[in-house]
Amino acid sequence: MGDTETANSGASLAQHFAHVAAGHARNRSVNAIVLLQFEQAQLLLQIQDGCVIQVLDTFPPLSSWDFAIKADAEVWSRFWQVMPEAGSHDIFALAKSGHMRIEGNLHPLMAHLQYMKDLLALGRRASE
Repeated sequence: MGDTETANSGASLAQHFAHVAAGHARNRSVNAIVLLQFEQAQLLLQIQDGCVIQVLDTFPPLSSWDFAIKADAEVWSRFWQVMPEAGSHDIFALAKSGHMRIEGNLHPLMAHLQYMKDLLALGRRASE
């Protein structure tokens, strides 16, 4: 695996996102547990009163979550480009094309859609 591939592996993307998302706070009404998957690497985010209070990269089997957003590392890398190409700029565009999966109880996602989109875009800002 080359340096570029290593830098964009699922585990390194998960680690990058865990670093930039920890402590993110906005919109005090958001309460959710979110599973993010980057290839095989997973993160479990606990959001309480709009603040990411915990980001776990290892968690016990059968851990529960409200909803999950899953994609390959290459898809997350395209999504986090400073200026993503058309079709890679939005989680719903990626889901519609079959490159991203959104699973679980979609009510907390849809009720706090702007919060979630801003949270996921943190990976983009940190890579500028």
